[in-house]
Amino acid sequence: MKTKITLTLVALLCCFNINVNAQDEYSYDESSEFKFGICKHVAVGASLSTLGVGFEVATDITKFFALRAGVNFMPAFNLKGDLDVDIDNVGGNLTETTVQAEGSFKRTTGELLIDFYPLGGTLFLTGGFSFGGGQILKVKAHSDELANSNNASIIIDKYNLPVDENGDANGEIRVKNFRPYLGIGLGGRAVPKGRLSFRTELGVQFHGKPKVTAGGQDLVEMAREAGDDDISKVVDKLVIYPVIKLRLCGRIF
Repeated sequence: MKTKITLTLVALLCCFNINVNAQDEYSYDESSEFKFGICKHVAVGASLSTLGVGFEVATDITKFFALRAGVNFMPAFNLKGDLDVDIDNVGGNLTETTVQAEGSFKRTTGELLIDFYPLGGTLFLTGGFSFGGGQILKVKAHSDELANSNNASIIIDKYNLPVDENGDANGEIRVKNFRPYLGIGLGGRAVPKGRLSFRTELGVQFHGKPKVTAGGQDLVEMAREAGDDDISKVVDKLVIYPVIKLRLCGRIF
């Protein structure tokens, strides 16, 4: 499985790369006036990726290594709609009603990465970590009918979601705040010898098993207790987050 993933990443990169044959443009020979070393040259970059819109600062360490630090902003995506559910009032009486549901997807993440150029040219391997942005999805359902109720809950499929005193049932999907990262890429260096370079990158963040909660309760555990393994089977496999990144960078000195 790992071999298939690696081959797929390499194949996709070859499709994206627009400058594979221009290796000489980015090659660093020993006779060049370009000097390596931390902060001897610094570049800034802007990227578009599955992490959102990103900004980076990079510096070369040696001919074969570069250091990058950046931040990514995932714009807010909000989904709103009505949801037909059952309500479990005090005493176990079930009634049908419609609640207003809203889902929000918004993340800000940071990253610290080291690029390795095994051939000193356009091919690079990347390792490091991403941090922050542990909350992937936030969901809120509201019912005026349940405001100021005691111990009431909204029933969705087999799950009872507790409702607070405002008539809200809140849920979220979270992953680890610290996520190791591995990637592979083609294109210009993080700090170009010229003024500009373009590069493509494919990688994965290892964020572990997502935690799905509602009203402070673990929905995956609730599903197991209800004899439903469908959710847990899906969640147990979602341990990585794919990263596809297009980056334009420019050397400032």
